[in-house]
Amino acid sequence: MLSNCAGCGSEILDQYIMKVYPDMSWHASCLKCYECNQFLNESSTCFVRQDKTYCKKDYVRLFATRCRLCQAEFKENDLVMRARNHIYHTDCFRCVACHRILSSGEEYCIREKGIYCKVDVISIDKQEEECLGASAKTNYRSARNNISNNNNSSNNRSNNSSNTTRLSTLRTTSHKSDHKATRVRTVLNEKQLHTLRTCYGANPRPDALMKEQLVEMTGLSPRVIRVWFQNKRCKDKKRTQLLKQIQQQQQEKVCHLFLFNYLIGWLVVILDIKTDELINCLL
Repeated sequence: MLSNCAGCGSEILDQYIMKVYPDMSWHASCLKCYECNQFLNESSTCFVRQDKTYCKKDYVRLFATRCRLCQAEFKENDLVMRARNHIYHTDCFRCVACHRILSSGEEYCIREKGIYCKVDVISIDKQEEECLGASAKTNYRSARNNISNNNNSSNNRSNNSSNTTRLSTLRTTSHKSDHKATRVRTVLNEKQLHTLRTCYGANPRPDALMKEQLVEMTGLSPRVIRVWFQNKRCKDKKRTQLLKQIQQQQQEKVCHLFLFNYLIGWLVVILDIKTDELINCLL
């Protein structure tokens, strides 16, 4: 049975057929490297990727696994560190901020710029929170300044109107100045709530690394996740306090009923004794 060449597609009528794993047949003149056009015979190693043949040199250059940091190839005896889908040399597996080499079993966090140790992740998160707080304060001050400018312009216009319109404008401006800026509420979907509740059940006070993972899993901002955990802890605390109060009230009711029954029993005994004495006197 004649075979078709995987390179040119024609039937192979030659005396010898070049076989390549898994089940590819080639003319001897068609089996060559896709990059350098070097002929691949029985004395050379052939590599196949996406139905294309490569020599060993080009295959290693194009598709060999490389270190994510230094982009160097791995040798046979190299020790490596794996982080998700990335591979590092042991000397390249270090924190981007402090340049300290991280050992196996040590907590770390992967971000856009690279790997961070736990200490640097916590400090970076604190700095981001402080920056967010400062920007929020500046936005609030600018909003107050805009409101005050609007109030001044409305007051200037009211000076040219009658007394009744002047009073109405003063009321409206005072109402605007007392009005506070409304916060935008974040609506969570069922998948995000399920993820947050599962994490809360395991640890009600997650650390910075766990919060970073929750940010990647839920797509929420660190501030929203922090506020959600704070509110959840506050709700659970109030619920436990309410349950303790209900239990105490029930225990007090049981004690009162016991004392009441105890007193009734004593009264019945005393009345029985007095009735017996009365009957004996009459007899």
